[in-house]
Amino acid sequence: LAPARTLSRWSSTYRTFTELEHSMWQAGAVSYASSFAEVTQQAADALLDGAGVFRTPAAMVSYVEKTELSAEGRATGPRVLDVATGPGKIAEQAAFRGASSVVALDFSSEMLVSAQPVAEAYPGVVKLCEGDAQKLPLPDASFDSVIIGFGLLHFPQPEQALAEAFRVLKPGGRLAFSVWAEGNHSIIREWDSVHVEQLVHTPSGPNGFEIILDAISEHGNASVNLPAAEEGKPALPFFHFASKANAVAALASAGFDQASITREVIPVRAALRDDNALFAMFATATARTRALLEMQSAEQLEAIHAAIAARVREGSRGVYTDGIHRRTSWSTDQPGVEEMWHTSTAPGKQFLGGRRPYTVPMPAVVVSVTKPE
Repeated sequence: LAPARTLSRWSSTYRTFTELEHSMWQAGAVSYASSFAEVTQQAADALLDGAGVFRTPAAMVSYVEKTELSAEGRATGPRVLDVATGPGKIAEQAAFRGASSVVALDFSSEMLVSAQPVAEAYPGVVKLCEGDAQKLPLPDASFDSVIIGFGLLHFPQPEQALAEAFRVLKPGGRLAFSVWAEGNHSIIREWDSVHVEQLVHTPSGPNGFEIILDAISEHGNASVNLPAAEEGKPALPFFHFASKANAVAALASAGFDQASITREVIPVRAALRDDNALFAMFATATARTRALLEMQSAEQLEAIHAAIAARVREGSRGVYTDGIHRRTSWSTDQPGVEEMWHTSTAPGKQFLGGRRPYTVPMPAVVVSVTKPE
């Protein structure tokens, strides 16, 4: 490997981890909405269920009768805060389920631009809010549910974000957050054995993060240093909250009821149109990994790209994705199609459709917990 380097060219531009993250998400919002959001939204139903945002009776009637849910029908729905909303996929699902109001918060104004269609689709219900998850501009005890979809790993002080979620939740309210699981499945077994067999065998092949990080380690320099988090502390490791011990300790420290913690391992996967799509997704629609890739030399980056494409070709299998229900799959006899798979979307919107030559597993852990009464 090349000698370890510090981010010298970033030291004057991005003084902190927050500045780096903000810049990356501002630049990558459009790419994220059209690529990585198709992956992360697969955890949306588990997050909503974990946070106690279930479809209300009025929303069920509205869906069956194909009518618009009235303000009166929404009155009994929960008040929901969607932290790190990105393009608003979770906020949209919460509104569809009958939430009385949804605050969709992000620190990136460009991400909120991509979420604007959701606010327009649910006027008076979904409100976009630019703000810091570690210092929420919201009153105490004002929400029934708080959701943080893949956001904790991007906060310099994630424990403070959990404390803020605790503050704005009503007593008895629920928090749910999602994080990525590590590629060797040890974290998955530590959390929950229910879905391990499915994750290991469907689909086969290496974890998406494993593919990326292995390629960087083998063909580039994985030792570059990200800017420090606030107060000079380094940012927590990428998979920190995939550890049961770390997640439980952080939630207990924030004041949550440790006995109420539940977790679910979600067999998320990236359905790719070609063998270059995984590299492109990480290089344009992430923050930490994009920063790591940008610090490689041109020669290293070319070798990393080639290695990732080769791993995708060698270790992944085809998938066909369509529909509106999560984790519904069955085997097929279609050539090149390993399974049929439904993924969650709002009615008639954002379908993952068509035959995809490659599918790469990217398992996630969803953790939920209750604020004591």
